[in-house]
Parts: sequence; structure tokens; C-alpha cells
Amino acid sequence: MGRNRKAWLPAAAIFATIGASVIFSRFDWFKRNEHVALWLEGIALVLIFAWDRIDRQGTHKETMAQIEIAKQQSQFAVNSERAWLTAELNWVSENGRIVFSDVQIPPSNVATRTSLALVLEIRNDGRTPAWIENVSAGMEIIGHEVQPEQSIMEYFEPLGAGKIRKVNLKVSCPGKPKMRGSESLHVHITVNYRDIFEAREMLLEFNVEPLGEIIRRFGQRKVSFIRR
Repeated sequence: MGRNRKAWLPAAAIFATIGASVIFSRFDWFKRNEHVALWLEGIALVLIFAWDRIDRQGTHKETMAQIEIAKQQSQFAVNSERAWLTAELNWVSENGRIVFSDVQIPPSNVATRTSLALVLEIRNDGRTPAWIENVSAGMEIIGHEVQPEQSIMEYFEPLGAGKIRKVNLKVSCPGKPKMRGSESLHVHITVNYRDIFEAREMLLEFNVEPLGEIIRRFGQRKVSFIRR
């Protein structure tokens, strides 16, 4: 369609010019006012090229829309084949979930430290394997200084579609939350993995209430791409 339109435009301009010349030559008024005839012919040419410009813009928008649809379809195809990891955080056992320990600080100070024993269940809800490269976790009392995450020194086999991998986590932080009050524990976990397309990073955040030992997801799961 685009090539045919380009081929017809010069012909249309020529025919318009010839036609205008023939029509103008039949009237004495136009003969006496040739500048008006030339002016009208110029307007005709301008209108033709203006129409072409408008049509080109419409074609460009249509092309861009088709490209965007193609990109979305391509991304849908990729997403349907990639690995999708989800995760849940639970206690390792029924007993000794939250441990408070006193740490001797020379020369005579004593500091309290809070520790949790947790298990992270990672599930691959995608259709292809995922390769977990690293899992790190950290914890702090909400409102206190954020603690750095520590990597889990463990080998992770490829996680196939529909499979679950359990990772034991032992996290701790300085201080002791108030058992009755607004203080709770914030556990943040980072999972770095690869699917068959690219590297990805999953950020997880959980809220642990000391009184009742309740674990709740804190915010939404975030997944980002890592370009390498």
C-alpha cells in the first residue's frame, strides 16, 4: 500500500497541474490573470502533499501500534516459558522460634540479641528450570537500624518446574523487641536466580510479631531483571 501510494503521488500532481492548466486556458479571465491560475495550481499541489503528509503520519502511528503489539506478544511468549519463583516463610519447628541471648561486651557490658530459626520455601511456578545463585537474609527491629543481609552458604541444584526448595535461615539482630507494644521484627530476603532468558532478583519482606509468633508478608513481592 505504501509503495503504491508513493507511485501515485507524482502522477496525481502532474494530472492536477495539467488539468488545472487545461481548465484555466479555456477562460479568458484566467488568461488575463495568470498569477491567479498559478496560485491555484500551487494550492492544489500543496493540498496533495499535505494529504500525503497526514497520511504518512497515520501510517506511522499504525506501524508503531503494530510494533508495540508484536513486542507485547513476544513478551507474553517469553513469560509463558520462563521460570516464575514464589516464596513463603515459615518457622523451622514448633519450639524455640524466637531466642533472646545475652552477649558479653568487654569490659562489663551485656547486650541482648534476638535470633530466629526460619525456613524459606521457594517454588517454581513456571514451565522451565530456575538456577538459584544466592539467597541472603537479614533482620532488624522495625524502627531500628537496618541490618545487612548475610548470604546462605549452600549449594542449590536447578529448581525444575513445579518443584519446591526449602532453605533454612538463621537470622539475628541486636536488641530485643517489646513483647507488648508496637515493636515487631522485619525480615528481608533476597533471592538471585537465572531462568533460561536472563538473571533475576526477587526481594521478599516479612513482618514477625514476637507476641504470638505470627509471620506476615510485608509489602509486595518484587522481581527485577539484572542485565549482565
